[in-house]
Amino acid sequence: MLFGRKKPGFVKIEEINEDTSNISEEITQDTEGNKTSVKDGNLNSKAIDNEEKVLNKTSEKPDLLEYLSTLPDAEDEFADLVEPEDQNQAEQEEMTEAMKLAEYIRLRSAAGNLTKYASLKEEIEEVDRILMEMKKDEACEDIAYKEGQKDKYYYSQLNMSDNYAMIASLVEDKDLVTTIVNMVRFNSKTYPAPTPITYFEQHPYYVTRPQIERAYAVLSGKEENSDIERFTNNKNVDFLFSTKFLTPKYAKALAHEDDFID
Repeated sequence: MLFGRKKPGFVKIEEINEDTSNISEEITQDTEGNKTSVKDGNLNSKAIDNEEKVLNKTSEKPDLLEYLSTLPDAEDEFADLVEPEDQNQAEQEEMTEAMKLAEYIRLRSAAGNLTKYASLKEEIEEVDRILMEMKKDEACEDIAYKEGQKDKYYYSQLNMSDNYAMIASLVEDKDLVTTIVNMVRFNSKTYPAPTPITYFEQHPYYVTRPQIERAYAVLSGKEENSDIERFTNNKNVDFLFSTKFLTPKYAKALAHEDDFID
């Protein structure tokens, strides 16, 4: 036999006493300094209440405003984008005379007005020097002018088109003969299209039909205006065109109005 019979005393067997009646009283200290007892395996009610108060107190959510007040001040990354009033005022004071004049011309152009050189000459000393500086300044490169028959007219290309400035300069010159000749040639070349006489009765010309007829009589008597011709379309509307850019047949075809029947 590999294993023989165990001899007495070889294994010591101890019996466990399950009687818990003699458990000694244990004293514990709670967070508030109160004594709680464990007796017969049960906590007394006072100890439970104190423990619940502590748990409830620690589980409460912190107040948001109080929490935020404890945070360190953060740097404003957009602070540099906000310019103080003193800085804006300093920049305005640093504007040159040329820049100020350019801004004045821009404001007038935005309102649909040209700025006459003659008017600037009356109002501003050394205006020629300032205009020369404005021409050299890149900040004023939008300022242009039209050379009229009677004056030079300044405007901003940001606020007024070149075509409108050209028309406005003709109106400012108050030379209806030149205005009619130039606009008839311009329309014949650009669009191309003949120009109805009623065109000059509207904005920005606002001249009357008798004024137009007198101007046409004057221009038709000059050799340099021999390219300006007149015809009436099928709706009895009078047109002018330039033979430099349109043939009579093509001009009449463009002015012809078809009758549409629904």
